[in-house]
Amino acid sequence: MRSKQIIPVVLLAALVAFFPVPASAEPDEETLESDLAEAIDKVADAEDAVDAANARAAELETQITQTEALFGELTAELNEYAVYLHTEGELQTTNAILSSEDGSALVDAMTYTGFLGGERARLMNDAGALLDELEAQRSAHADEVQAAEDALEEAEKAADELEEQLEELRAEQSSGPGSDGGAPAAEGYDGDGGGCTEDDPTTDGCLTPRTLNMYYETIEAGFDHYVSCYRSGGSGEHPLGRACDWAADESGFQNEDATGDDKTYGDQLASWYVNNADALGVEYVIWYNEFWSPSSGWRSYSGGNGDPASDHTNHVHVSMR
Repeated sequence: MRSKQIIPVVLLAALVAFFPVPASAEPDEETLESDLAEAIDKVADAEDAVDAANARAAELETQITQTEALFGELTAELNEYAVYLHTEGELQTTNAILSSEDGSALVDAMTYTGFLGGERARLMNDAGALLDELEAQRSAHADEVQAAEDALEEAEKAADELEEQLEELRAEQSSGPGSDGGAPAAEGYDGDGGGCTEDDPTTDGCLTPRTLNMYYETIEAGFDHYVSCYRSGGSGEHPLGRACDWAADESGFQNEDATGDDKTYGDQLASWYVNNADALGVEYVIWYNEFWSPSSGWRSYSGGNGDPASDHTNHVHVSMR
């Protein structure tokens, strides 16, 4: 039996050295998301390292068991041979020498019994040496297994900490606007979304029946600032007649962030859509760098480009199912 050299788990040092460093006191969501994705990869690498270390440990135990069995068999055979030499060996050797017909046969006869014992002794010595080597490897590999498990624990801890930071940041940045100011609830809409079949009161385009109902219900609730719905070209729901943009300023879209009463108006309108999402059939709302959907609630909006229009800080966007 030949021993196998231990395959070092080279990932361990890298896993310990390159865990993502926790973000600064004021991390941004994009950085935390990137760090978390990297940390999750490190956890997977650490899990692979633990699996490899455990597999090698199991392989060593199998080799040790097999070698111990071989060593035991050879020891028993050598003991039996020692008894044979003690009780019968001298007589057998004498007979072999007396019956030899030439010098070569005589030499063979004299060395044969010694060879049998020597061969078994050599095999036993080899098995013993192998067993010593395997046990030494087992002892050394125990440290490697522990290191792999420690690295996995550190990787999981780093990922958990980053995930907690990200959740805290999102909770802080995405608490959502305040109350809707007591605006009357929307009446439920029983129809389906439909196609872009209805005239859009805000443009010369079209709206789906559900979107048109949302428009009238919004006006009825007292939100009457400038609004624009259908928009041809581009992506999203506007070209489908399933979205409207309500300006925070009464007169229209301003190239500046809403403040004061305009900000309050936008907060109340966005909250009203959230509170009446089921009745109206709202798919999502965007307002003031925040995004709301029924499945995720409020969270930070990363689709802006730093201007009031794309950041939705001068208007409330509502898309319908």
